Amino acid sequence: MERWLPGLFALQNIHPMLVHFPIALFLSALAMEGLAVLMKDERFHFVATWMLYLGTVAAVITLPTGFMAMNQVASAVDSGSHSAPGHDFIHIHRDWMVATTSLAVFLSAYLFWINRKKRWASQRRQFLVGLALLSVLLVLGADRGARLVFEFGTGVNPRAFEVMPQTKNHEDAH
Repeated sequence: MERWLPGLFALQNIHPMLVHFPIALFLSALAMEGLAVLMKDERFHFVATWMLYLGTVAAVITLPTGFMAMNQVASAVDSGSHSAPGHDFIHIHRDWMVATTSLAVFLSAYLFWINRKKRWASQRRQFLVGLALLSVLLVLGADRGARLVFEFGTGVNPRAFEVMPQTKNHEDAH
């Protein structure tokens, strides 16, 4: 299996594999609900509903993997780990994503309730505002997560930064 999926086996934790699902699903739910409001078409609302539900499940699964990744990164640096590059951003990222996941759970419960009561048409603008707020929180948290990886190298294998020795037969164009 490692031969077929070497990237999977190179991962230090599973968090990077999961984070993209709630991002894609929440932003797509906002787009679909926006279309439902603009086009006055319940089919888009149906799609937005399931995207929110699936995104919430994905976020609830992803959030604990973030805590595990945070603890793994902290223990890899040192026991105190407060001197790790980007340490403060780990906490900022965590706080944004806990808020995002909490709002997603609330919106999913709210949506379940209004759909069950068949009142979604009267609540669509409030729900759209909720999805917009969810998307803002998501983007702020995801931005901090991206900064952790791309600016500070958090969670990246330290050997990736080592310079490979050049061989005399190295003839590619880069």
